[in-house]
Amino acid sequence: MPTFKRIISYFGDYKASLALGIFCSGLVAICTIFPAWIMKSVVNDVLVDRNIAALHWIALALVVVMFLKGIADFVRGYLMHYVAQSILRVIRTACLDRLLALSLSYYEKQRTGQLMSRITADVMILQNLLTSFTSLIGDFIAFFGFCAYIFYLHWKLALISIVIIPFIGGLINKFSRKMKKIGSRMQSRIGDISTVLQEFITGVKVVKSFTLEEFVKDRFEQANGANFAETMRGGRINAATTPIIEFINTCGLALIFWYGGYEVIRGNLDAGQLISFLTALVGLFVPIKNLSKMSNVISQSVGAGERVFEIIDAPLDVEEPADAVKLPNCRGEVEFENVSFAYNNNEPVLHNVNIKVLPGEVVALVGPSGAGKTTFVNLIPRFFDVSNGSVKIDGIDVRTLSLASMRQFIAMVPQETLLFSGTIEENIRFGKLNATQEEIVEAARLANAHDFIITQPDGYNTILGERGVNLSGGQAQRIALSRAFLKDPGILILDEATSALDSETENLIKESLNRLMANRTTFMIAHRLSTVIRADKILVLQRGEIVEIGSHSQLLGQQGLYSQLYRSQFSEQVAM
Repeated sequence: MPTFKRIISYFGDYKASLALGIFCSGLVAICTIFPAWIMKSVVNDVLVDRNIAALHWIALALVVVMFLKGIADFVRGYLMHYVAQSILRVIRTACLDRLLALSLSYYEKQRTGQLMSRITADVMILQNLLTSFTSLIGDFIAFFGFCAYIFYLHWKLALISIVIIPFIGGLINKFSRKMKKIGSRMQSRIGDISTVLQEFITGVKVVKSFTLEEFVKDRFEQANGANFAETMRGGRINAATTPIIEFINTCGLALIFWYGGYEVIRGNLDAGQLISFLTALVGLFVPIKNLSKMSNVISQSVGAGERVFEIIDAPLDVEEPADAVKLPNCRGEVEFENVSFAYNNNEPVLHNVNIKVLPGEVVALVGPSGAGKTTFVNLIPRFFDVSNGSVKIDGIDVRTLSLASMRQFIAMVPQETLLFSGTIEENIRFGKLNATQEEIVEAARLANAHDFIITQPDGYNTILGERGVNLSGGQAQRIALSRAFLKDPGILILDEATSALDSETENLIKESLNRLMANRTTFMIAHRLSTVIRADKILVLQRGEIVEIGSHSQLLGQQGLYSQLYRSQFSEQVAM
């Protein structure tokens, strides 16, 4: 069971705590066996011989032993809680580290809800195994301790008792296999629920504007119903495990009582030994029952662990070389040399692209949907690796550069602005984490954001909701531009930053964009061709190839694809 071994391997950094926890579990197990051992004296010395001294020491011994058991159980429980939480912290961090290192191609193949479910729900399931690990060892100690004791008392009775254990083991194994499968499916169903909720919350405006509430309810009910059905299957198995095992135990106990009573009548066993044996046998059923439950916990934890480790083990398709070169500064020269790119070895999205952009040039990318514009700009900060050829910044292949040193000189302003939960100041500070308050205010002024920020209830300390939903689209866009100003990049990538805005806001953003683009190499993805007229170069892409290059006036004169697109948009605007 490699996944189980891998989960347990995390205990390696907590050997001292684990050793003390195991010691305490062993002490608890020994204290658990003690009442069965003392029952022989209770019956023979106290009840039969009426020995008052024996009564005193037995009562005192029981109090002392149970006190020790309580202390040991507390220490074990606290230690294992500490160790489990420490390990879960390490696992969550490992998941986040891998997610941060993975390229965009990984996220394009994953559902957000499933990823969130793995890092939250699946990791929490591992807690059940981690906190119970020393209890598991303690149950094994108690199991073998009780077995040794009953063989010591009467080996024939013990043999009869042991006969029922294989039946119990077979049932445990059967239930475990079923619970492992169901546990994995249960977590998948929870991920489906998370996905539906995440998509609804993210796209709540679309849902309401298209009156898709019933559609969302149906999708949620399907996911919720599937989760309910799977959970009930697991519940039935869990509910059946204990009573079935207890029934088999009771049948065995009745047989033992009958044969033991017969041995007492024949004089081969005294009453104290029989009562002690029966007490030990009842005690033996406790670790068996606990172990049967633990088998289900292990099965569910292994299923959850497999899903968590799929994230941690996800292969990196964009890796930084061991001898990566740091980019000390950035002039802004960008060159695509015979670049081709395909997603997952499918048909190329870009094919044999060659272009050299000089420092400070403004380059617009235009073309029909699916032409490869977004893919083109995503190759510059190395969000993906080229399939063939090379992308160079200041003459250096980006694959040889340190990702952090390269990306610190690149700023992206996407069409859909993402603001994080936190204050306005914190959102701007993402452009430069060690920025001063003065630098943040200056960046906001350059982005034409300062005036509306100071009208907010707490100014720069105003708390923003998830995705900045308490700001207008234009205000959120100006916060994003403030972030870019603060970063002071050598290369700027814009994805139609002025789309879907009112004319007044659009003019403010255009004004700030002109400041931002000054003396910076800029790549603009243009959906509205009116925004690219002043670009130094316009790259016209079609089916992954650059089919035209030139200025606005040059391309209009060529009467090619750009001219067609421009006149088509102009005609639509006139018609409107």
